[in-house]
Amino acid sequence: MAARWSKDATLLREFFKKPIGDSGCASLRMRAGGRAARMTLAIVLIVTLQSTLVGADVGAEDQPPPTGARRIRVFPRGELPVQAQWFPDPAGNQWIAVIDSGVNLIVDGLPQFGTIDVVADRLVIWTAGREEPDLTGQRTQDEQIPLEIYMEGNIVFRQGDRVIYADRMYYDVAAEVGTVLKAELLTPVRSYEGLLTLKADVIRQVGRDRFFAHNAFITSSRMGRPGYRIQSGDISFEDLQFPAIDPFTGQQLFDPATGEPVVEHRRLATARNTLLFLGPVPVFYWPALATDATDPTFYIRHARFKNDRVFGPQILTTWNAYELLGIKQPLEGTDWDLSLDYLGDRGLGHGTTFIYDRDWFANVPGRNAGLADFWGIKDHGTDNLGQGRRNIEPEKDYRFRLFWQHRHELPRDFRLSAQLGWISDRNFLEEYFEREWDELKDQTTRVELKRTRDNVSWSVSADARINAFFTQTEWLPRGDHFWLGQSLLGDVFTWYEHSNAGYARLRPATAPIDPGTIPWHLMPWERAVEGERLATRQEIDYPVQLGPVKIVPYALGELAHWGEDLNGEDLQRAYFQTGVRASVPIWRVNPMVENPLFNVHGLAHKIVFDTELAVTESNRQLQLLPLYDPLDDDSIEAFRHYLPLPPWRLDPRDYALRTGMAGWVAAQSTEIADDLMAMRMGMRHRWQTKRGVPGRRRIIDWITFDTNLTWFPRPMRDNFGKSIGLVDYDFRWHVGDRLTLVSDGLFDFFDEGQQVVNFGGFLSRPPRGSLYVGMRLLDGPVSSHVLSLSYSYWMSPKWVSSFGTSVDLGGEGNIGQRFTITRIGESLLISAGFNVDAARDNVGVNLAIEPRFLPKNRLGYVGGAKIPVAGAYGLE
Repeated sequence: MAARWSKDATLLREFFKKPIGDSGCASLRMRAGGRAARMTLAIVLIVTLQSTLVGADVGAEDQPPPTGARRIRVFPRGELPVQAQWFPDPAGNQWIAVIDSGVNLIVDGLPQFGTIDVVADRLVIWTAGREEPDLTGQRTQDEQIPLEIYMEGNIVFRQGDRVIYADRMYYDVAAEVGTVLKAELLTPVRSYEGLLTLKADVIRQVGRDRFFAHNAFITSSRMGRPGYRIQSGDISFEDLQFPAIDPFTGQQLFDPATGEPVVEHRRLATARNTLLFLGPVPVFYWPALATDATDPTFYIRHARFKNDRVFGPQILTTWNAYELLGIKQPLEGTDWDLSLDYLGDRGLGHGTTFIYDRDWFANVPGRNAGLADFWGIKDHGTDNLGQGRRNIEPEKDYRFRLFWQHRHELPRDFRLSAQLGWISDRNFLEEYFEREWDELKDQTTRVELKRTRDNVSWSVSADARINAFFTQTEWLPRGDHFWLGQSLLGDVFTWYEHSNAGYARLRPATAPIDPGTIPWHLMPWERAVEGERLATRQEIDYPVQLGPVKIVPYALGELAHWGEDLNGEDLQRAYFQTGVRASVPIWRVNPMVENPLFNVHGLAHKIVFDTELAVTESNRQLQLLPLYDPLDDDSIEAFRHYLPLPPWRLDPRDYALRTGMAGWVAAQSTEIADDLMAMRMGMRHRWQTKRGVPGRRRIIDWITFDTNLTWFPRPMRDNFGKSIGLVDYDFRWHVGDRLTLVSDGLFDFFDEGQQVVNFGGFLSRPPRGSLYVGMRLLDGPVSSHVLSLSYSYWMSPKWVSSFGTSVDLGGEGNIGQRFTITRIGESLLISAGFNVDAARDNVGVNLAIEPRFLPKNRLGYVGGAKIPVAGAYGLE
């Protein structure tokens, strides 16, 4: 029996070693299939008749084997003891072991990661040696001696950070090669909370980090027949494992719980004849694919279908450039996308986005990160920018936006920043990228070298304007120096300083070719001036503690020179501000307050009163100076160009002055300073209580209320005849853990002064959804009373909806609506909806289809309602 079994085992080992696609593999598989069945029966018979009980000494000292040696240990997987039988192989100086009844095999002392950990129903071990090998761990084995393992039944194979689940598997320990049949792998993936499923008929390991899979597919579905999968005929996979290194110490990292080395991966996959399946239907084919397997996207990242009155029918797609171009080893720490968009009424859009986060740039060490983004279109339509500008002819036929941001952390606390912003025409961003236009940073062109150490920093920068339709300042170049919060004379005084010098050229925006039906004009400070600007602003404080009251007398001054003012003359300015700041905290605590209705358990009321009296004198008027340092973004300035010229009381320069910008050492605009006397008074309230289960309660802010006002002793000069102004408040009441009531406001009391009030309530019920109802009341030079409502709700395990609406009750009427409903499939998210933009007289519909496991999923949050990952609650 032993001879027959040895022959069967040898044939089976040859079958697993046979290369896939070998001409003799098919016949060998037919022969080995019957032999394998007999071999399984032989295992049972042999173990029953001739077995001996073998097991590792669990009490033995668990020390690593010496260098160049490995240790083999077996443990029972269940309650039954390990059953093993060794057979000498008549063909040579080899031993064959059969182990049944469930076993855990550990081989440690291997190169790099040291350990193989195998759990299986049955094992066959081939090795060499003159004496019977030891499975208890008492003796070691030279690492050059052959060691091969055949596993069968409920296999879990671990090496380093790699885990394989299989039905049958063969592994050559010394050569680090193996074969897996009917493999199924559940694996976590970066940027995805759930698990991905990888199935293959055959996976062959041809080296320590290289694998080959035949007839394999990947999906996030947990179903036997997934609704979505990526399938390939042949896949080569490279899993590079390397020790994780602490970036601060340079030492290898170890898991504190297990003591095992922490492993990092770089997984690269190359596939041929790849198909994307939706259900049983193939919908996309690509001949070759090269990808980072830790990124669970394949070819396409996003696909959306929309239709509206501005752009017509639209197909918007984003693709993985590395995979489409078959680049096997992309630059580490980079991500590259291509965009291809069809806009029926406008043209064919195209672009690319490149994101990087690396430790080197242009052979210069130091962490650097950046974003390069381009999108363009040959536009054959007209722009719709809202009332009065609904049919604007574009100033260019080919329209685009090229944007690049870069930041490089250099040695010795230096940082290099650069930015490029090139736009084809003034209306392109507002028409095609409205969120960027309204919310994100201006797309300027500049470079800056900065060094920051403790409370001191200096920088050298240069700015250039390449978009002639925006008002911007060119600095050729500019230097800044900050020294903030420096203690003097043993903390008796505190000193602050900001100095800057540069050559500035203010370049006003050019007039639009087609302004629409609304007149366009420049603001009073937008004139073509240039010249040197030198300024130094310094402040010294003398903090004093008088009992509970903190008093800080201070003096601030600035000397500045402009080579050219708005009248074309050079200008020297000196201004001085002196004043005093004071604050006092008071509180009261009542631990006996209990109210189960409002979930209040004890109450603490904390108040801080603060005030500042400041007197500023300047020898030059603010209206004489150009705004080299702008107060507003390009989008706000462009909006002002279509408003009537404001009187001084509505000028943004005066608002910045009245709010006290001249008293800030690090103010964003050097030009803002003039004569002013003001006393600012405020108070901040906090009502705090405890919430949570008894014994584990936490302190929370139950109610907060902050308010401020400014008194102007010389109202005719400083506040247009009103002694009180700039009154504001901010109120938050967290009624419960789910309901919050909010309100805030800002008031000026002179003619056409701003009157702004917002109030509303948030109702949150995680993870089901949220509701907001609010009102915004705005009066002054512009008047509107806007009612807003929005909700998101997870209606059932399969459906999520969101809705939002805004209506102006003050006369403008409807502003807009949006509605989206999402079907949560086991493999796909399908979202449909509509939107209404009354200002543009635009109605649109949209449809989006995405695989459920895409990272940064656009549909993963629908208005705040979080969609769980596939399989989070079992099979769906």
